[in-house]
Amino acid sequence: MYAVPVEHNGGVTGHSILRISIICLVAALPSHAQSVTPVSGSQMLFSDPAFGVSFSFPSGWSFTRVDPKNSGGSLAIAYIHIDGRSEFSGLRGLVTNETLHGLHSWPRTVFSSVEFGYDARPTASAEACQKLARESWGNEADSATVNGVKYWHGTAGSCGTGTCVDEDMYATYVEANGACLRFDLAVATCRVPGRDFPRELTTHEKALIHASLNNILNSVRVAPPAR
Repeated sequence: MYAVPVEHNGGVTGHSILRISIICLVAALPSHAQSVTPVSGSQMLFSDPAFGVSFSFPSGWSFTRVDPKNSGGSLAIAYIHIDGRSEFSGLRGLVTNETLHGLHSWPRTVFSSVEFGYDARPTASAEACQKLARESWGNEADSATVNGVKYWHGTAGSCGTGTCVDEDMYATYVEANGACLRFDLAVATCRVPGRDFPRELTTHEKALIHASLNNILNSVRVAPPAR
């Protein structure tokens, strides 16, 4: 944080700097701010008090909040559909990693990265939330219940310039605060030759990848704040 000097009778006073510093600090502190904190040597905890959502992820993974002003992203839940057009809406949280223990990454295999995306937005009803969720996926899958939370479930896939992204998406409506929560478990693969031609993944390697993402989904907790 930087204090902006204010001239007073031809000079700058320390009280003026302090006053402006405090004002800037207060303005920079959003209510219900998200946070990422370590909970152990191997786990981080993400919390979003505005929607009462938290989940844990491995400490070696990268976390970002994807602002709608950014150029876009690959995950389907990062978009909403308005009047027949797709509009990038950002994500409240995105956890990614390009390596996993016990698995060779590209160019030795086609594995490129794993991504866990989280989005939350107010909706008027469960039906509106379900409609929003279904706009993101291409195929309906069986619903799933995780930690007592029932999710609508769908899948999607896209490819371009040798890279493919396969997504499992889960959505639920939280009536207590009128929130539609969406989670996206995505695996990116790349078949572009590098030093070698990347080999396909084994069944065991695929299981490792999906377990890493399901572990995050299994850690999701929802404790909605009162309206």
